Amino acid sequence: MKKIWRRGGAALVVLLSLWGCRAQSSGPHKVLDNPQKTVQVAGTNINPVMTSKHQFYDSLITKYPQLQKSFDHDAKPETYVIPGLAQTRSVKVGTTRRLGESKKMDPQGLAVTSKYVIISAYSRDKKYNSVLYLLDKKTGGFVKQIVLPNNSHVGGLAYDTVSKRLWVTTETASGHASLSAYSQATLNKSDFAVSKRPTKLDKVVTLPQIARASFLTYHSSALYVGYFDASDQGSFLTFPMTKKGLPQVTSATRTQLRGSGAHRATYSTGRQLQGVSFYKGKILFSQSFGKQSSKLLTFDNDGQKQWLDFDADDTLQSVSMPPYLEQIVASGSDLYVLFESASAKYRSAQLGFHADWVLKLDLDSLLK
Repeated sequence: MKKIWRRGGAALVVLLSLWGCRAQSSGPHKVLDNPQKTVQVAGTNINPVMTSKHQFYDSLITKYPQLQKSFDHDAKPETYVIPGLAQTRSVKVGTTRRLGESKKMDPQGLAVTSKYVIISAYSRDKKYNSVLYLLDKKTGGFVKQIVLPNNSHVGGLAYDTVSKRLWVTTETASGHASLSAYSQATLNKSDFAVSKRPTKLDKVVTLPQIARASFLTYHSSALYVGYFDASDQGSFLTFPMTKKGLPQVTSATRTQLRGSGAHRATYSTGRQLQGVSFYKGKILFSQSFGKQSSKLLTFDNDGQKQWLDFDADDTLQSVSMPPYLEQIVASGSDLYVLFESASAKYRSAQLGFHADWVLKLDLDSLLK
């Protein structure tokens, strides 16, 4: 059986590689669990670049054995390949039609919807527009890619389940922090393999209150935006959603809000925070910088009555995680975790563990 699988896999690699060069429709495309075989769809690789799934988990258990209790192998798929790490076809910066292949895409943001697992990435060399990879949530297959109209860092994603919009942290042409959005309709119809052009943003909201929007989440009719600082305190801002499904970024009194549980506010946080999510009365932060192990920090979420200072005294729990941890997303009882350690920038670094797969953990087991 093993020999037959290898022959079939090789044949499928050839077919997908040939088809990928001229793909004209959306997936999902089955992802092969083999870093030695490059599979491309419309110029973007969809295979792991460093480890098979088995190697990924073996290495993770060796370095971080405390995480093994949280693996949920019964919840399929148990993990997702991060596409585009070897090569991503995109549009050259400053153009709308000049295509090229970035070898330096760096995964940053993560969102989970009922249909997709979405990963954002930017080209570290600043030569290509940023992208969104859309994966089939139920199968793990690569569905398609959307190219943004700019090369923003795209450090955070958040999906508004009420207005059905995907929000992305971006920068304006003048360099100001902003939030941009694609509607569900745009997500469904856009496909770079077909259009070969960037997809126009449906909404753009400038954030004058913050130097840069580094990470993002949606919770209880509000968007929560964080600012990463490597050496000093960061910032954490709350923007309630209006009935039109837009974040309230000004103090306009006539604005009708969707709910009453959140209000505009700004808080100081610890340094080196990369992501945030909410789960069962708790707020979770990912903290990471450099080659050392990252941390998952847990705090009480008191509903903003008296917000925490997010210092060491307030931390309920700290879980050691692999280095270069990026965005985290709590969906149901699962925590989806994204790393950038398998990007070209860090692929040759002596880390002991590189993640070219999205890690999926059971939160109740993790936070025991």
